[in-house]
Amino acid sequence: MHSAEWWTDLLTQLRDDVDGVVDEFVSRVRAIPPYQRGAVPVDRLVTDARLTFEYLLRRIAGQPVPELLADIGPSIGRDRARRGVPLNDLLTAVRMDFRVLWSALREQVQPRFEPLLVEHVEDVWNAVEEYTNQIQLSYQVEAALLASERQGERTMLVAELLNSPNPDADDVLRVATALGIDTHAELLVAAAAASNGRMLRRAADLLATGGRVVHVQSSGRYSVLIARWDGGEGAPVRAALAGVPCGVGPLAHGLAQVPRSARLAREIVDALPDAEGPKELADAWLPLAGSRLADAAGELVDSVLGGLSDAPAVEHARLLETVRCYAECGSVGEVATRLYCHRNTVLNRLRRFTELTGRDVTVPMESATVLLALSCRPPRE
Repeated sequence: MHSAEWWTDLLTQLRDDVDGVVDEFVSRVRAIPPYQRGAVPVDRLVTDARLTFEYLLRRIAGQPVPELLADIGPSIGRDRARRGVPLNDLLTAVRMDFRVLWSALREQVQPRFEPLLVEHVEDVWNAVEEYTNQIQLSYQVEAALLASERQGERTMLVAELLNSPNPDADDVLRVATALGIDTHAELLVAAAAASNGRMLRRAADLLATGGRVVHVQSSGRYSVLIARWDGGEGAPVRAALAGVPCGVGPLAHGLAQVPRSARLAREIVDALPDAEGPKELADAWLPLAGSRLADAAGELVDSVLGGLSDAPAVEHARLLETVRCYAECGSVGEVATRLYCHRNTVLNRLRRFTELTGRDVTVPMESATVLLALSCRPPRE
């Protein structure tokens, strides 16, 4: 018998008695952790193994592959991706086809024919590798589609959450499931203008490097970051978002608080459009408070700053510059240094401001009132 005929007969004989090969393969695969945990039902493993060996034995023999078998590799790749089997574990299982096949072939061959068998080892290996590549490619394509679908679902659910001032428990649970976090998790929430969205995403990538759950949502004029957080407030937050012009909302104690925190973060962005780094409520309380006074803002400005209308434009500007500078540092000497003038000039301007408005900015309570009025005051033309 010629070598080719002998080889074809050997493969046909193995196809006719493939049950033992299937049993051996399934037994070995079930020792791999995800299969051991039942990620793939045993009956599915058996069916796929039977079709796999039928396909491989035909390919190795150079025989036609029926249409029913042509898609078995890609089908397995798609199925395992949907079941969440890690790719490395899947490839470990698939490459086990070679070991099981080669072992079965050796058992079928008499010792005197073993040299003939060795001549065909490359045929078996190449067929299994080609099959493995089919499965890997289909797995990766399916995994990418699933990731896109999950991202789309997360985006939709988070958008609904951000637009719900009082989200109900079911909505919160759906978002928690999509993000893979607990409904009561501590969450960092920040917002940036859309033009700074890329910087916010870079910060998100850094936050995610340690396995932290992070989601960035494009929302109209803003990008909103939501991240699982356990680092406390204040300095740790500013360090995590260093260099990103953004507003940081209060730490959300659970997903239900995210909408309010995100709203405040967006308000901070609007209140401090020229910010060069992360800003919190403490940084923006004046403009935020002023914006919330609504129709009372005009009356506050007139009541506190009305007397300034009697000052010439140049004096008006210098008085306000001095008042703002003093409110920032609280030191006459420091103001004089910053504005390049004498201490007495600073004192004279502060007294003049008091004469015109009746407000003494060296008194903390009155200084706060003046600053609030200034935040409500439209720019002087």
